[in-house]
Amino acid sequence: MIYFSGTVITQDGAVEGYVGLEDGMVAEVSEGICPAEPLARGIIVPPMVNGHTHCADSDLTVPNGISLCELVGPDGVKEKYLKESIPEKITEGMKRFSKLAHINGIGTFIDFREGGAEGSMILRRAVPGAFILGRPSSEEFDPNELDDILRYADGIQLSGINDVPAPYSEAVADYAVRSGKMFAIHASEGSREDIDSILALSPSFLVHMASAERSDLLRCADEDVPIVSCPRSNKFFGLTPPLAMMNECNNTVILGTDNAMLCNPDMREEARQYFSFLMDQKGGLENIWGAMVLNGRKLLYDWKRIGLRPGMDADITVLPSEDGTAGGMLRSSERVLRYRQTKKGD
Repeated sequence: MIYFSGTVITQDGAVEGYVGLEDGMVAEVSEGICPAEPLARGIIVPPMVNGHTHCADSDLTVPNGISLCELVGPDGVKEKYLKESIPEKITEGMKRFSKLAHINGIGTFIDFREGGAEGSMILRRAVPGAFILGRPSSEEFDPNELDDILRYADGIQLSGINDVPAPYSEAVADYAVRSGKMFAIHASEGSREDIDSILALSPSFLVHMASAERSDLLRCADEDVPIVSCPRSNKFFGLTPPLAMMNECNNTVILGTDNAMLCNPDMREEARQYFSFLMDQKGGLENIWGAMVLNGRKLLYDWKRIGLRPGMDADITVLPSEDGTAGGMLRSSERVLRYRQTKKGD
């Protein structure tokens, strides 16, 4: 048996205790003193889900002083970069991004992949374990294109309701939902957008909501639509997501690292900025594990695989902490440990 001790994030919350791994499985999750010398100490969590990424732009150098629209809007710097780059270059960048995500304790990432079916195919081949939401390239609704995308992707996404005509976004979203696939969309990032029009698309989750008002957040909470927040990329563009208000409105918040050209896939760094914004907004630290660990897993997996419990695959992340607390984890400069144990004979 291999042991890890510290604060364990379980199905029912955080406990002080230990985790034992044996023959490729989580054999024990217990409170109390570890029965043997642990391999590592810290805050022990299941591999994290990075709630929002754009990994294809990892090799793009961002010009100084550029605006959000100039960088990621239609015909922006990023779009031109993706069109002009050869697939081999994009693929290598994706693979490096995935390795860095793994090193930082991330089990998978939800990628908003541009480029139609070909774009989703490139990412699926480069990173088989990515959770891919593909974006159609056609200017008119084409169910055949969506079928082609869904051969490689886990669902469909759009950049925003103001980027395409309403009938188009409605048709795309309806097709994804009727196909039993996930649909997601950027919402109220640089400016506030109509929440009723957004929620009418039946999204599985929204990304950003940095410019949302309280009434918008309450509507998301009422509809049980999670919000993926990307504080570091928002800060880059001078945006401050209303995180404390999201907590007050009982929104389900998930952290994501957004564009690889802006932020590395490090959920701890994202949590540090999340905490900084919360403190500025007179919020608290109590929801950090939900946003950083549990809610992303809840979005992708069944309820039995949210927190650590016996019977799960032996795949854990250990977050170093100066004092075993969330605050100590944010202050620590030690490297995150991702530990996976395979079954004997595998």
